[in-house]
Amino acid sequence: MSIEEEQAEFQSEESPLSEGATQVTGLLAYSSLAAMTRLSKDGDQAPQFSYSVEHARMAALAFREFRHLEKFSEVAGLDLEAAAGQFAGLFDELDQRTRPSNWWERSVKTYVTIGIFSDALLELTLRHQLFVDAQWSGDFGQGVWERDHLAPLTEADPQLVARLSLWSRRVAGEVFALLRATLFSYPELAGDPDTVDAVVKVATDGHRARLESVYLKA
Repeated sequence: MSIEEEQAEFQSEESPLSEGATQVTGLLAYSSLAAMTRLSKDGDQAPQFSYSVEHARMAALAFREFRHLEKFSEVAGLDLEAAAGQFAGLFDELDQRTRPSNWWERSVKTYVTIGIFSDALLELTLRHQLFVDAQWSGDFGQGVWERDHLAPLTEADPQLVARLSLWSRRVAGEVFALLRATLFSYPELAGDPDTVDAVVKVATDGHRARLESVYLKA
């Protein structure tokens, strides 16, 4: 796809962008870079080389999403660095409070975090009518990867299910608290408390479905 085609693909119906649409675009961009970093680190510490390669591919997809947002911002006249920069450090406290003890805990943490924020961001883009023809791409393929690699392990090991379910609940509690805090700290993202609740519900439903797909209990 050419740069011109990518720019056309990411046209927004709002021009100039509203403050809410600007914040959503900034959060999308920051989250893409955060996902890229997280997936890269997971790949670097992966127990198998094939896992490292597959996580590198996912990280590349996350950066590709960021590049799409850069092109969109050029067309829209948006300062993406400023829009994304306001969210710098968003996940720092979450990471400090949820330190995994092994690689599969690390992978589940990434799965939960990216999944919840991806669902919330997709809902926000729909509500702001952003990227109507090219929506937020989601989890960069990690969901499929977890179903292919983690699900066979959990299906065969009830003790692993118990441990990772407990861990996923701890991580999810922190992620949902962060999501709500972000939506209230940047009120233009959602617009009103009812929308905050609706966005969180979408993310909650998606989270439960994701855990069920790998035999974990929310």
